[in-house]
Amino acid sequence: MKITRVRTLLSTAPQRDIFMKSRVRRSAAFILIETDTELVGLGETYAGYFVPEMVPEIVKFYEPILVGQSPMDVDVLSRRMFTSGKFWARVGLGSIVLSGIESALLDLKGKALGVPVYELLGGRCHDTLPCYATGGTSPHDRGELEGKVSQYLSLGFHAVKLGAGTYRGPGHPIVGSRTPQEARDVEVSKVEFLRQRFGDSFQLNLDAHMDFLGEADHVWNLATAQFVLKALETYPIGFFEEALPYTDMRAYGELRKSTTIPVAGGETLTSLEEWRDWLEHKPFALAQLDASFMGGIMNFIKIARLCELQGVSIATHAWSSTPGVAANLHAAFACRNTAVCEMAAYNPTRPELNTHIVAPLLTDLWIEPPVIENGRIRLADTPGLGVRLPDGFLDKHPFEPGSGEFSSVTGKILQP
Repeated sequence: MKITRVRTLLSTAPQRDIFMKSRVRRSAAFILIETDTELVGLGETYAGYFVPEMVPEIVKFYEPILVGQSPMDVDVLSRRMFTSGKFWARVGLGSIVLSGIESALLDLKGKALGVPVYELLGGRCHDTLPCYATGGTSPHDRGELEGKVSQYLSLGFHAVKLGAGTYRGPGHPIVGSRTPQEARDVEVSKVEFLRQRFGDSFQLNLDAHMDFLGEADHVWNLATAQFVLKALETYPIGFFEEALPYTDMRAYGELRKSTTIPVAGGETLTSLEEWRDWLEHKPFALAQLDASFMGGIMNFIKIARLCELQGVSIATHAWSSTPGVAANLHAAFACRNTAVCEMAAYNPTRPELNTHIVAPLLTDLWIEPPVIENGRIRLADTPGLGVRLPDGFLDKHPFEPGSGEFSSVTGKILQP
């Protein structure tokens, strides 16, 4: 079997969640690897969420390395692609796009051998894994916040992640806290309300998104992060994510040492080398890896093992569409130190529960979806990644230029 063609397929589809009103659509970039047989491989790069128009040209750069080669030689081909882009793609966008190409190669190899991708990674280490519903930014009033958590728990999750560091302000959909005292008061009042309403019936995780806030006076420094987390230590918090921007790995190390709350982060690191340098400073109690962003599934495995040597647990970051989520799940199930998997707030096998969301890029691409029940996720044993593009999907959801997300630019995706 030889590779004959490598294509990028772009799609834009509705993504409406009544608890995330700022988002109305999203885009994705799929990598399709064709062969001289009927088998094809399907992968996704998370770059398609942000800069979809840029992905096809980068894929074209790598295509000649793959055409005519056996897709079974995934490690060799990945190394050739990485080496060919050594002047510009060791980190950043080139590495992110490589993630999708490698996932497509592994999907193809798994299909050819009739095994799920996790078997290609050394086998499954878990029958099920804990999972949590990710709630995005949460600048809600108390009624909305209660409704959001109630809905997410009704989907079968026992853990929810909510945004920290932001709230709704006059004339602005999302505003960051400007003083340490304000930041502390916003988070403590939020957590107190949720614990009074729900008790300890679920694990609450918080994400401050401090790498995404656009205005400097909204971004926490080390002292503010320490001040906020110290005030939250009396409450049961599963983990606190991105309390600082990714500009100072030493500060992350200091934050981790100063609090009993597990500090989480790492989702925007794009390569094995970046992770190696960060881990030297012991910044995270929970390292968040993304196979659709960090150079591929095999990099995920290597970095997970570096974390394991430090006694650090890992979690998936999964804000891609279905193929990217699948890549993360297969990698997570192949790692001993996986603690939890992030999932968008929907139930893949119980569509009648998903009354709050319309998101075909999340719901319509599974061959056999994973099962979420009792707070845990079980992965199917479908060959490859277990994903496909249904006939007519791209015609129904054609790509819309300019639909990539600018995370910190108010007005780009954040609707007034």
